[in-house]
Amino acid sequence: MTPENPSENGLIPNSDVSPEPGPIYQGNETILFVDDEIYLADVGREMLEDYGYCVDIMTSSRKAFEWFEKNPDRYDLLITDYTMPEMTGDQLVEKIHLLRPQLPVIMCTGIELSSVISKMIRISKILMKPFDMEELIKTVREVLVKSRGGGRP
Repeated sequence: MTPENPSENGLIPNSDVSPEPGPIYQGNETILFVDDEIYLADVGREMLEDYGYCVDIMTSSRKAFEWFEKNPDRYDLLITDYTMPEMTGDQLVEKIHLLRPQLPVIMCTGIELSSVISKMIRISKILMKPFDMEELIKTVREVLVKSRGGGRP
């Protein structure tokens, strides 16, 4: 089992609304991006790779956990959808945090999550769907810098 890299579909991030790649946004960290909607996972991967990140995508939360379990030190960040079949995003985070308690997590959702849930499973940041490229890139950089005890991204 390996992360999914769907065939290229010609999607190009909208340069009118995206920040210019630069030192403040660029990264070289490895991210596990989990979303059951292949289109969203593919677009997320393309956006992040444009800024230097290495991104593995999975469309099954169960398979994502199995993959992570075999490679727990590979990732610097988990980005996951909340609503998924088989295992919800919060269940995935709980299981992953048993292996890597300090792994930062960005939870993407179209529904309002209670603060109790986000604190209970130690989510670094919640991104409300729909979000744009600039919001995703800024959030990723902010969470990664904060996870390392840094100041400004």
